[in-house]
Amino acid sequence: MDRSRSLWVLILWALLVTMMANPGQAQEKGREILKVKGANVMASMCDKWAVQFSEQNPNTSVIVTGGGTAAGFDALFDKSVNLVMASRKIITKEIQTAAVADVSPTDIQITRTCIAIITNRQNPLRQLTLDQLRRILTGQLTRWKELGGPDEPIILLTTEHVSGTSMFMREAAMQNDYFSSDSRIRPYYHDVIREVAARKPWAIAYCGMADAQRAVQKNLAKILGLQKDEQSAAVLPSDQTLRDGSYPLILPLYLYWDSTSRSPVLQKFIDFCKEKGRETR
Repeated sequence: MDRSRSLWVLILWALLVTMMANPGQAQEKGREILKVKGANVMASMCDKWAVQFSEQNPNTSVIVTGGGTAAGFDALFDKSVNLVMASRKIITKEIQTAAVADVSPTDIQITRTCIAIITNRQNPLRQLTLDQLRRILTGQLTRWKELGGPDEPIILLTTEHVSGTSMFMREAAMQNDYFSSDSRIRPYYHDVIREVAARKPWAIAYCGMADAQRAVQKNLAKILGLQKDEQSAAVLPSDQTLRDGSYPLILPLYLYWDSTSRSPVLQKFIDFCKEKGRETR
């Protein structure tokens, strides 16, 4: 009897370890589960695709959560997710961690998005030059009167400065300078947008185009146009300016997964995302 119980304990333990090591093979009421985690700027887009994929594949559930690109890689390395949404390329430290975890990351650029600059709807400002934006982000401009507005402080809201989108902003909009020490860091874009809406006219922030457009539809924010210089026309983020490349802040977006995975459902979902990504480029 003792030997029989011990054997069953070993079998159950082996099954548990197998499920943890292969998250894509987890079953819930006969449905295969894929877990996706990573860049907040991609979360709403991938969640929409996940719903569409599950509708077409009723035996599969795709669970999408944000948390940031770095958190997505951490989850891939501990084998708790199948797929990472990344707003930047994997860095050397993460490649080394992957090797220790016996994970072989591979990637594809799935699509691109515009990074929108948003402010409160009451703010009289309608546009910024890239140089003005750089000086706001780095703390060189601190009051709206320096931009022709009222004598009020500029309240800069950002996501974590090590996030993929923030790293992109440093490279594309800040000449690799550092964010203002007075910037107010928020973990998620819905927190940023909520504060933009609540701070009257004096807050400014950045977020993905889809989040910004939803905020505008809900009367929570307005989007500022961007000028390459004072002589250039202001350009707003849109599907058209994304496709033609006229908007100056265009962020590439990636999916990462373990290349040793043999899950046909995972590959099917990746192919589905590729097709959806082509539609948005």
